[in-house]
Amino acid sequence: MILLLGGTTEAKQVACSLEQAALDYIYSTRTEVEFKGKGQYRFGSLDTEGLKDFCTENKITHIIDACHPFAGELHATASAIAHQIPVIRFEREFSARITHPLVHYVSDYTEALIKIKKEGYISMLALTGVQSIPHLQSFWQSYPCWVRILDRPYSINFAARYNFPEDYILFGLPQEKNEEIELFSRLNPNVIITKESGLNGKLDTKTVAAIDCKIPIFIIKKPALSALFKMAYQLPELLAMLQ
Repeated sequence: MILLLGGTTEAKQVACSLEQAALDYIYSTRTEVEFKGKGQYRFGSLDTEGLKDFCTENKITHIIDACHPFAGELHATASAIAHQIPVIRFEREFSARITHPLVHYVSDYTEALIKIKKEGYISMLALTGVQSIPHLQSFWQSYPCWVRILDRPYSINFAARYNFPEDYILFGLPQEKNEEIELFSRLNPNVIITKESGLNGKLDTKTVAAIDCKIPIFIIKKPALSALFKMAYQLPELLAMLQ
């Protein structure tokens, strides 16, 4: 049995490939999502001990980590048992980093906020998702800050837990260039912050739109992955690792 850690476009692609290869799998997400695949489905967070127990109970032979690049806690949990069960990381495609006066790559939220405050920016558009709300708290408690989140109960409740102002919540997903330009122009923030989420996260679109609108954009660099993970970048490569 294979455990597929998902919730992303890549995970759904992997699920389809596993079904075509007639491989049994369990699809796991942190929050409940609609899943129409043929595999078993579960949701809910798993710590290291919980993941070990789950793998033992379900006779898991391989773990496929197809989660979001910034799902740091989950990557760490999978890495903790990689000595016992092979973990294959199915990685999404990332474009090359660009050099432009308006584009700034930073290591984390702390570095981003230090530089943003140093530049004197007093309004922000955060395209970093609902989980970034506590990380950006020192900014949005003092200045206007819009955050784009998914329109689902988990995200809405998460924002409410931190008393994030409802008037500054934007619901939706990354958009095409013209739509992002319309949004950026309408809100006209001093600065935009986003994550290096790859082509599926439409980072290129956000970056080009920000440049076109002449708005500085800070990009949090994707975290490094465990050296214990076996890396796969294409589905045939992934399936070969499961043989």
